[in-house]
Amino acid sequence: MRREEIIANTEAIVREAKALGADEAIANTVIGSYRQIRFSNDRIDIGLSWRDYSTSVMISWRRRVALTEIKDFRDAPGALRRLIGLAKISRENPGYGGVAKGRFEYAGPMADGAIERIEDPSEYIEEAIGAAKREAGEGAETGGILFTKYERVFLCSSEGPEGWDERSAIELSIRAFSQRDASGHGVECSNSLRDFDPARAGRKAGEIAKLAANPRAGRAGVYDVVLDPLFFGSLMGVYGSMGSAFHAMTRMSIFSDKLGERVAPDIVTIRDDPRSCSINCRAFDDEGVPVRETVFIERGILRTFFHNTSTAKAFGTETTGHAGIIVPMPWNLSMDPGDFGRDEMLEELRGGLYLTNTWYTRFHNYATGDFSTIPRDGIFLVEGGEVRESWKGIRVSDNALRILSSISAISKERQRVHWWLEADPPSLSPYVLIKGVRITEPD
Repeated sequence: MRREEIIANTEAIVREAKALGADEAIANTVIGSYRQIRFSNDRIDIGLSWRDYSTSVMISWRRRVALTEIKDFRDAPGALRRLIGLAKISRENPGYGGVAKGRFEYAGPMADGAIERIEDPSEYIEEAIGAAKREAGEGAETGGILFTKYERVFLCSSEGPEGWDERSAIELSIRAFSQRDASGHGVECSNSLRDFDPARAGRKAGEIAKLAANPRAGRAGVYDVVLDPLFFGSLMGVYGSMGSAFHAMTRMSIFSDKLGERVAPDIVTIRDDPRSCSINCRAFDDEGVPVRETVFIERGILRTFFHNTSTAKAFGTETTGHAGIIVPMPWNLSMDPGDFGRDEMLEELRGGLYLTNTWYTRFHNYATGDFSTIPRDGIFLVEGGEVRESWKGIRVSDNALRILSSISAISKERQRVHWWLEADPPSLSPYVLIKGVRITEPD
């Protein structure tokens, strides 16, 4: 579909919504080319490629908000009538403050067209597998997924914003197994082929899998812990979600009453930068507001929540360009680098742990931050920088605010991480050393 058709059809949806009585309407059309390849036992199992388009539509009517997705422009008239009808039988939303108004200037797209033109993506998988096996040994086995996308996006709002964007991404997830219960996980993600190095992910997966051989049952206790970027990236996603003004308002956040207060040591600065080389790079949010860098936690102080227009009005501030019409969220988090190398941080451990990955992060209480998560892949008992044992079968059972406030060292090295099961949104994450982490045995 040509650009002119995308724009014309999207604008027509907004005009039709207004004609049916909507006070405000936003239509956001995404036309994408996608490819996914799955591999296991060192071989490609299946490869899929597809093209798709959809239009997300939001309308408001007398402070009632309704949203839908239209998969075919020909279905728009009926879908819009149903949407207006839904709004009219809905309850008024007292927290709704409208959407962004006016015209904006946007930075140009940062997409890499080479990703859409890839002829044989299997070569990247082969490169990652080869690197993993060189580290873990030829007997090691690998599996994972390669995913690419190229999207053309047009947003049109009845309140003025109108923008075109193009977004690209390529990401690889690879796990290597030196034994059945000894694995390592590596990820590589970028919005550009220039910055994409599949061998880097393979090497890391292989290195961890080799070290993880012959794991023993872990022991409960309180340990100083070094978290790998993949593990800490998962936690950054948690902190970013709790930085949403909506979650702060609904008491689903450890930060609800802490704006302007210290929540971490002064070595900790976390920011959201949607214009960096991330798989989530974009020019505008879902209201059409230009995105920009937002410092979330600055030298340990909680400086702002992530806002859309409605939450900003509730807090007496301005949108930060993070809509989500209902729930504002960060696009691409990063923690500022520290002064340590990873190996220096491991040398600080005296019977501490190096945890490389995690999953099943679950909260017992979002407001207080009590949670647990299950380390997976390499779990290592470290003494003075040397791995003494490989472990399995432990759980981190602690408090998210206490974890954040107990960061004592941050690495110079940082890695872009995204993993759809846990580490989302994407982040630029360092290694971190955290004091006194509570380790328990699984239930």
